[in-house]
Amino acid sequence: MPLSVFERAEFLKNAGWSGATISQVGEDWSQRQIFRIEKSARTAILIHGVHDNDPRAVPGHKLRDFLDIGRYLESIEVSVPKIYSYDLAHGLMLVEDFGNEDFSSLIEGSGPRARDMYRIAVQCLVHLYNKTEYVAVDLPDYTKSHVHKGRQRVIDWYVPAVLGRKNPDGLVDEYLGVWAEIERKLPRAPRRFLHGDFHPGNLMYLADRAGYRQVGLLDFQGAMMGPAPYDLVNLLEDARRIVPDETRGECLDLFSSQLSGESKEAFLAWYPVLAAQFHFRVIGQAIKLAVRDKKTRLMTLVPTLQTHILRDFEHPVLLPMKQWFDRLGVDFSVPFLPEIDRISGLIRSDAF
Repeated sequence: MPLSVFERAEFLKNAGWSGATISQVGEDWSQRQIFRIEKSARTAILIHGVHDNDPRAVPGHKLRDFLDIGRYLESIEVSVPKIYSYDLAHGLMLVEDFGNEDFSSLIEGSGPRARDMYRIAVQCLVHLYNKTEYVAVDLPDYTKSHVHKGRQRVIDWYVPAVLGRKNPDGLVDEYLGVWAEIERKLPRAPRRFLHGDFHPGNLMYLADRAGYRQVGLLDFQGAMMGPAPYDLVNLLEDARRIVPDETRGECLDLFSSQLSGESKEAFLAWYPVLAAQFHFRVIGQAIKLAVRDKKTRLMTLVPTLQTHILRDFEHPVLLPMKQWFDRLGVDFSVPFLPEIDRISGLIRSDAF
């Protein structure tokens, strides 16, 4: 069932925006659509999705969470959109318009501007790290989340696609056992607030603000508590692009220089592990969406993700995982040429 135009119109009238012009500016993989509202030289952003308890609702996209987490982030002086009005029962929310300058458009290419954008984003993450050892809002645990479980999607979806055969029983357990072996040797990861999707497309540049507050956060409703390097991984190991080595190194140094000895050691030890798990999740998700939902947009990211995974495997801590994939016969350097219709018959019924 499509989202109701009439519900949108009634909501805007009750919020004092009757007669405003409305234009769609975005949508995501949930049932959510984003509109810019304009009236009398004022603008706002209208978020419209299914209500939180709708069976079509996607985990990590609840408007109630956007409301509660936004209020918390505002309390610790992070730039988030002000909320003007909301109707959670109908999946509607009207919020501050942060404009059109997202970090993604500003870092295209390279040079000083791109490096500056990454450094500002890292400053925001440093602020979050320093402020969120304890948080005044109930957040899910990353290790129990669908995001963390998603690291197995490389096995459920990518492996059968490239090997051309259905996975045998026990393969996912074997793969997770390799991760358990790797993680047992690591120090305890520092836990902090995780945005959960901290990539340039979710960061808006607010030129009239100062320092880290120039980063306007969007899409934070899926926030969690978990291993602190995760958001920096999302930023610097972005599935959509390859961050230049020099910029990546500068940003890692900028963040880690703020940490004490043991915290720094743990942060740097977990960084490559979380990077690989992130890439494994997204490369499997790309195939899952193409096969199950016929949404092929993420398939364009597969070559970039393969490049990321090959670089992940260069880190000594990930040698056991590299050797496991080698024994399995999966070579991430081989270009992936999918036949979507053929893949669907190779996926197990218990694939995540």
